[in-house]
Amino acid sequence: MQSDILSYGPSYNYKPTITVKSIFTDNNNWDAFQLSEKANLRDVEIKEVTKMMTCKDADRGFFTYYCENCGTVATVHFGCNSRICTNCGKNHTDKWAKSLSKALFNVPHRHAVLTISDYLWSVVRENRFLFKVLMDAAIAAINDTISSKYRNRRLVAGAVVVLHPFSKNMGFNPHLHILVTEGGFDTKGNFVHQKYINFRTMRKTWQYQVLTRFKAEFPNDMVFSMLVHKLFKKYSEGFYVHMPEESRITNTRKIAKYVARYIRHPAVANTRLYKYDGKSVTFWYKDDKGVKHFVTMEVRVFIKSLIQHIPDRNFKMIRYYGAYSRKTKKIYSGYLQRSITQTTFDNFIKNTNKWAPNCPKCGSKMIFDRYEKGPPKENEAFGNKLPDWSHPMLSHCYS
Repeated sequence: MQSDILSYGPSYNYKPTITVKSIFTDNNNWDAFQLSEKANLRDVEIKEVTKMMTCKDADRGFFTYYCENCGTVATVHFGCNSRICTNCGKNHTDKWAKSLSKALFNVPHRHAVLTISDYLWSVVRENRFLFKVLMDAAIAAINDTISSKYRNRRLVAGAVVVLHPFSKNMGFNPHLHILVTEGGFDTKGNFVHQKYINFRTMRKTWQYQVLTRFKAEFPNDMVFSMLVHKLFKKYSEGFYVHMPEESRITNTRKIAKYVARYIRHPAVANTRLYKYDGKSVTFWYKDDKGVKHFVTMEVRVFIKSLIQHIPDRNFKMIRYYGAYSRKTKKIYSGYLQRSITQTTFDNFIKNTNKWAPNCPKCGSKMIFDRYEKGPPKENEAFGNKLPDWSHPMLSHCYS
């Protein structure tokens, strides 16, 4: 049940050949896990894993494209958009990061990491609504800190707050990654640059905001009140604010790559899976010094460790606060490049040829044919095989 951790130098090479999906589907691992953990599983965990296991399957639906130059037909299956799918997660992250990079204020930003005491980890795991409380506390701590040296001047920072419920070894370790403006906006809408931020002040403010807000959620819990009282006396106990000078971002054009790497990523990517033998899984992670650590878990432990990080239904892992909130962002439009937009399915359908792939045979731009939400029905007018109904122009190609 315990994880084995080995350390190797950063030059240790490997070639991953397995995926998260293959581990769940092999030997009915997921079915066996459900039987053993049925009483402890959340509905959202079952739903998201089920979606992930059918990712790219024909039954999920697909697009078809046609090459007018050589007659090639290409099929692109739908992704699952599961919160546990590494493939869909990476694609979504890349698109989101590019959109975000064009929607930030034209001011310097910082990447900050905010952590809490490990005494609170189990409390958060058993009371997942505290995730939102934690994220709310972050912007309050930031605004208090940047406004502290102004007696009668309240500044409002812009912050994109991303919740990470996991550590690098997939353990439960709730912390926040934040993309925040280096300074804030005053009541007149002017940006007040503040390159120097007092980290000691911010750390104490962050701890105060978290503990007071958590305590307010359990007003009648004397045991928890005692824990909060104990943590108030230990200002260095787990409440850290990491915002080094090298985390400054002054070029928003480069932010997409930065955000995708540091801000949002799945608990474990397929590229970090090293070995799977049917009974155990080995994956790796790098520590802050760049040293690789290899972790080996039994399959059941691996599955349990991974799915525990699936958020509750409709919970937003990314939130926009302060000057970046939807209600106030227009006030500071003079510093804004454009609004954050995501490509919707309707947008995709209206611009299908724009997103069409190049032909795998001749390299020409392909033409969108159609999309299906599922496999062709038995009574489909074009038949029940893809070549029978993919493209009206192809009827002469098949017999």
